[in-house]
Amino acid sequence: MGEDKLNIAVRFFGGAGNYTAVLEECCHYVLTEEPELPALLEWVKANTRATSDEGITDRLRFLERIGLLVLEEERVRLTDRGVRWVAESDPEILFEALVENVHGFETLLEALLDGPKTDAELGAAIAADHSEVEWTDPSGPAQHRGWLQSLGYVERSDGLNSLTESGERLARRVASGLPALERGTEYSQSELEAAFDTSFGSYIKGINPRTDGDGEPAYIIVKAREDGPYGDDLEGERFTYIGEGVPSKGDQQLTPANSALINHAEGAVVPVYFFYQPADEDRLRYEGLVDVVDAEYVVDADGDRLVYRFTLERLEVDDPAEFAALADSVVGDSTETGSASAETDAGDGGDADEPALTADEEEFTATQRRVRSSAFAKRVTTAYDRRCAICGASRESPAGTVDIEAAHIYPKKENGRDTVRNGLALCRLHHWAFDVGWLAVTDDYRVLVADRPDLEGYEEFARLEGEELTLPDETEHRPHATFLAAHRERHGFEST
Repeated sequence: MGEDKLNIAVRFFGGAGNYTAVLEECCHYVLTEEPELPALLEWVKANTRATSDEGITDRLRFLERIGLLVLEEERVRLTDRGVRWVAESDPEILFEALVENVHGFETLLEALLDGPKTDAELGAAIAADHSEVEWTDPSGPAQHRGWLQSLGYVERSDGLNSLTESGERLARRVASGLPALERGTEYSQSELEAAFDTSFGSYIKGINPRTDGDGEPAYIIVKAREDGPYGDDLEGERFTYIGEGVPSKGDQQLTPANSALINHAEGAVVPVYFFYQPADEDRLRYEGLVDVVDAEYVVDADGDRLVYRFTLERLEVDDPAEFAALADSVVGDSTETGSASAETDAGDGGDADEPALTADEEEFTATQRRVRSSAFAKRVTTAYDRRCAICGASRESPAGTVDIEAAHIYPKKENGRDTVRNGLALCRLHHWAFDVGWLAVTDDYRVLVADRPDLEGYEEFARLEGEELTLPDETEHRPHATFLAAHRERHGFEST
């Protein structure tokens, strides 16, 4: 569509914020009556304040342009898209119609991700993003915003426009460029290439990692075949998936595809789309988003070779934007914005408020908590460059996985928050020692050791007394004093 797109989204009747309510009634009338155009004009006059045939026709022509109506001499009828929108009342159906035919809607949503904007600021953003079409109409921003208000994606107060909760989810997905696919639906390769705006070559491989414009991981597509050579066990909420490398080639190697799933198990937090291809079929059934929770390098079931065996967990999150928002929330959770260390006293300004120690049980669903828990582990270990904060060690297994764990400072069993500032990356030994109370940490990030010389192990830990932690470069990733103090209190350390 590109150059054929319109610059202005012609408003409908009912006022900004109410276009879709009136439009739905109009479309329902067209669906049930299939009226001639004069009859539809009279219906609009009877149900709105419109009086001009020319003005009404202009609006109907716009609906025809975006693919909702067909205006014929004999009758007016709904398109398939129009019928689907009336039947499902899904705002994204209408949003897609607007995006495909009018410049600027995606730009407007992405601009609002940065915070509330006036109509004029939205117009400037659209003009900057679409300079090739000389988008300068001063009425345009209000028209665009009115449609987005009606769809429930934008709200307006005191001349400022901001995203609603559903609008933010949509805006994040638009910004990511990732589609929200329908679970259980079968897709052809061409349909998936159109959805992801990419080419998969002659066929879609088993593991397809993709990067963004900066070369950073963006998403992974994983496919299992019913007649595949690997013997994947796909039953249950958690299941195993064998990595890349067919039996005829011997032991599986650390290819970029296998590395992508290993990195996801350890630190990368990107959407992983899982598909299943039935035998003798070209189409792929979408099974939903999954999380990579473990990676092992093991002897295969036949005992013939070494393979990468991944443990995948199905997620009941369909929208990649929701997945990304949940994963990001473990970094920006609660009110943790300042440093909790001695650097704060040196002039960082500190925290305005103390974060809550525990999570709100009703804040997230079970699935959302699972996504956040996984993201917590990955964000924490990545923040510490997959090295133990206490000893600096980082051990790698033959599978390429790193023996570093994410420890909650205020414990998970006490409903401690899944937020990076309630976390430490620790080796297994020091994770255990921290959890049981051998070790604690001061507010200025120095190691404390329990004064128990009568117990075996004391000498090994005693040499760590007073050592400084290895900390993340980013201040917002460092432990918060509130969590450190709560941990010391739980294990009987004196206040520091």
